Amino acid sequence: MDTTPASPEGRSHHMLSWVFLAAGLILFAFVKLVGITDNPPGIIALLAGFFTVILALFYRFGKPGKRTPAQQLLYWSPRALCIAYAVFISLFALDVAQDGQGFWQTILALLMHLIPTFVILAVLALSWRREWFAGTLFIALAVLYVVWAWGKPLGALSTVLLTAGPVLSGVLFLLNWRYKDALRGGSSPP
Repeated sequence: MDTTPASPEGRSHHMLSWVFLAAGLILFAFVKLVGITDNPPGIIALLAGFFTVILALFYRFGKPGKRTPAQQLLYWSPRALCIAYAVFISLFALDVAQDGQGFWQTILALLMHLIPTFVILAVLALSWRREWFAGTLFIALAVLYVVWAWGKPLGALSTVLLTAGPVLSGVLFLLNWRYKDALRGGSSPP
C-alpha cells in the first residue's frame, strides 16, 4: 500500500520530512563520533539533531494546509526548536542518578532539575497559537537566565549555548506572529 500523498504539494511535504530525518540522523552520528563532553560542536550538533528530527516529525504528520514549504518551515521551526531544547536541557538532569542517593531523593532531585524543562513546555503549550506571547516570554526567559547566571562560574560559552535556544525560539515565534495571516490562511484565533 502506497502511503505517498497524491498531490505534488503533499509529495514535496513528504519528501522534506525524509530530508529532515536524514539530516537529524547524520547529526546524531556526528555527535557519536565527536562526543559531547565539554565539546561545543558536539553539543550544538546534538541540539540541531533533536531539532531536525522533531521538525521531520512535524513535516510528516502535520497538515500543510495552504502553506508553501518555506511557510511550513517558519510555522513549525519555533515549535520544534522548543521541544528539542526541552529534550536537550533535560539531558543535564540525568546527572542526579550518579549521586548515589536513595530512590525518593533521586526522584525529587530529578524533578527539581527538570523545572526549566517544565517551564519551557508549559510556555509552549500555553502559547502554541499566541505567537506574540511565546516570542516575548521566551526572550524574557533567556534574559532572566543571563541575569541569574551573571557572575556565576558557568563560562561565557555555556551561557550563550543555554540562552540561544529560547532567544531563537522567541524570534521565530515573533516572525510567526508577524506573518500569521499568511501562515494560517487569513484566519487567526483570538
